[in-house]
Amino acid sequence: WARVVFVLPAFEVRAGLRPPGSKAELLRLWGAGGARPFYGALCPRCQAPTDFGRWRALPPPPRLRVAYEAPWRDPWEPFYVAPARGVPPFDERFLQYGFNRISQACELHVAGFRFAVLDGAFVTHSGFKEPGGFHGSREAELGLNRRLFRGFRQELRQRYPGSPRRC
Repeated sequence: WARVVFVLPAFEVRAGLRPPGSKAELLRLWGAGGARPFYGALCPRCQAPTDFGRWRALPPPPRLRVAYEAPWRDPWEPFYVAPARGVPPFDERFLQYGFNRISQACELHVAGFRFAVLDGAFVTHSGFKEPGGFHGSREAELGLNRRLFRGFRQELRQRYPGSPRRC
């Protein structure tokens, strides 16, 4: 399991509902419209490599386990757990909104890490993320970080010259 990060499928839970305590409970909420994949209405591509359909079809496990490996695809921004050492640090130039988790996942990919999706664990965000529900400076932050990301990708080529992987 060297050079693997463990992806936690991420969900949004309708405001006012209690976060589910198990996969079975989450699946019931999802089926009733009380939960959905994170960013499902805003950026489905940003979480698509997690493969929620595949994860949903797995029977709830008796304990935490790795369900499958997911190949990295742009613009994935997974939530994950990783070893305390050996993982490239978060690039703190990506402030506020946009490209923060995408840049880190991109670097993990270029650095040779693999992504293993966990079953029996997940994370939730309270409330559905909807278009127009962000602060007024979001678009300016996104534009700045988008430009920064272009340069960041070039830096990765220099930082990992032997890597065949690109973002």
